[in-house]
Amino acid sequence: MGRAERAIVIGGGIGGLTAAVALHRRGARVTVLERAPSLEPVGAAISLAPNALRGLDAIGLGDDIRALSAWQGDGGLRAPSGRWLSRTGAAAAEERFGGPLVLLHRATLIDHLAARLPPDSVRTAAAAHLVDPGEAG
Repeated sequence: MGRAERAIVIGGGIGGLTAAVALHRRGARVTVLERAPSLEPVGAAISLAPNALRGLDAIGLGDDIRALSAWQGDGGLRAPSGRWLSRTGAAAAEERFGGPLVLLHRATLIDHLAARLPPDSVRTAAAAHLVDPGEAG
């Protein structure tokens, strides 16, 4: 029986946790170091485009996240003045981009990612320091 590879992921945000889940699924023993005292995310909501959902599909989480949210009605981008810069509806966006745009709270995504890791793999209040930055240039 071979030894599992070890991986250290610095940062317990969406990117770090996604990388950690992917490494864990490949059999690595993963430790996530997060300097904040908890995994409480900053901000409120996040929108995930179809390409982000396909990334979550690769780690077995895409369908779970799609099931949490449904975008209905019109949406788009506005200038600070309130003038519409672009508008679209859910069906048009799905047709154009090949899948739904999912809106959910960042904490929900963080919770789902962290739940895919062994309980002892995320260490909060753990700052990381680069010991050997390698060659300059």
